[in-house]
Amino acid sequence: MITHLRHFPLRVLTLLACCALSAATLVGQTAGPTDDRATERVYAVKPWLEGGLSVAGIGATTYMFQKINDKDRFDAEALDRSTIPAYDRWALPATAANEASAAAASDYGFYTAIALPFSLVLDPAVRRQAVDVLILYLETQAINGLVYAASPLGPNFVDRERPLSYYDDLPARGRGDGGNLNSFFSGHVSTAATGSYFFAKVLSDFHPEWTGKQRALLYGAATLPPLYVSVQRIRGLRHFPSDVAVGFAVGTLVGILNPQVHKNWQQKHRSRLSLGGSVSQGASVAGFTLTF
Repeated sequence: MITHLRHFPLRVLTLLACCALSAATLVGQTAGPTDDRATERVYAVKPWLEGGLSVAGIGATTYMFQKINDKDRFDAEALDRSTIPAYDRWALPATAANEASAAAASDYGFYTAIALPFSLVLDPAVRRQAVDVLILYLETQAINGLVYAASPLGPNFVDRERPLSYYDDLPARGRGDGGNLNSFFSGHVSTAATGSYFFAKVLSDFHPEWTGKQRALLYGAATLPPLYVSVQRIRGLRHFPSDVAVGFAVGTLVGILNPQVHKNWQQKHRSRLSLGGSVSQGASVAGFTLTF
């Protein structure tokens, strides 16, 4: 059976909201130990402004997604599998026997990767700045959604038949549905990569004491969820290898670069107010120094 996630961004937004509420509850109930990092912000985040813009961005993605799924039907019977580029054709299975189970399996990895960053609040170092991190994650996923739904890279501007449209052993009517023109690029993979690499990036930034080997292991582990989703999306005939490769690259860049931009801004625009005083020859002197 061929299914389409017509309310895909809305489901993602709902999951993000539920996880955020759960994480906020955990933060409110749990107090972590204190050290110098308690007063040192890692990211420059304006919660109300960036939170509002993030919700607006996901709302815009949801609207654009309706346009993506309202494409006109096409004649799948006229497609010729020999026209598929060799770099994509090699990965396609001989039959569509496993397409439904593989597509369902990809969803498990997809939702796991989305939820993964909310586990960051279990780390005491992150927990003290949990609001900043959660809003930053919502913003990062909003950016990823807009790249998919509103940029020239995504299916609102690119029509490409999904691999399942080429398989005669699937119902012809389902194969020619307009939603099957959204093969390029893979939104599932980009969203999973965004969540997974955001998780690794934030954990790495909050632990500058970690060695290069530890960071390599962290990022290696972060590769597994989107890689699993990529393989299952190909096996499920939802995307070609080139579709998931672009999605992987987009999600990785967004998941890492957005936190890095906020980190750089915090480091370059940090401010500190210090007060001091002294007594000299019976006279008291007080002053302050502002460093920025």
